[in-house]
Amino acid sequence: MVLAALVLALEGEGLPEPSGLRGFFYGLLREVAPEVHDQGENPFALGFGGREGAAWARVSLLKEELYARLAPRLFALEGAEVRLGSPFRVRAVLQEGHPWAGVSTYPRLFQGPPSRDLALRFASPTFFRKKGVHYPLPEPRLVLESLLRRLEAFGPLKAPEGVREALLERTTVRSLEGRTLPARTEVDTAGFVGRVVYHLPKATEEEALWLSALGRFAFFSGVGAKTSLGYGRARAE
Repeated sequence: MVLAALVLALEGEGLPEPSGLRGFFYGLLREVAPEVHDQGENPFALGFGGREGAAWARVSLLKEELYARLAPRLFALEGAEVRLGSPFRVRAVLQEGHPWAGVSTYPRLFQGPPSRDLALRFASPTFFRKKGVHYPLPEPRLVLESLLRRLEAFGPLKAPEGVREALLERTTVRSLEGRTLPARTEVDTAGFVGRVVYHLPKATEEEALWLSALGRFAFFSGVGAKTSLGYGRARAE
């Protein structure tokens, strides 16, 4: 039931390209877990960031079995050259010691204090499939439905029906600060970046616990569409 986010610290020019990062990762998947391509929900999310000369790429894994297969391959990349659109040398592979690296478990998501408020920071453009198009507004239902779907696909728990209804029907936005930025996909797309505080009024302790757990899960799963291209990277604050 392990959740893990590994960060590759890179040396090279520019930043990884979304399609280059996905192509590199899919190459690893074909070697160690080819069956993943046949699944509906992706049990992983990718990301990248940094600056010129200090870029990084991120691989987040939502299944313990996938972590067991991929982690040795990823750690073995230290010192190697990889192509993520452009060539980069992997300086280090980090499981801790980086803001976007970390390890947890599904039960641990529910061990923190519950809260009726959830502040999420969307660090890369985030958008959703809605009525056949990409939609850039982080509405409560879209965000929480995305997180619930992935948590229930790969974790051991299912949200009770009453909790699910409360999360999806009653959660509101307390505050929002951000903007839209272009996202490089097969069509012209924009995604939201910024900070949103979601609020679940009159939440029971169980409802508040699930809201907080979904916020912790967002760090690993990402939110919305095209998380395999590095979009939807988010974390609770």
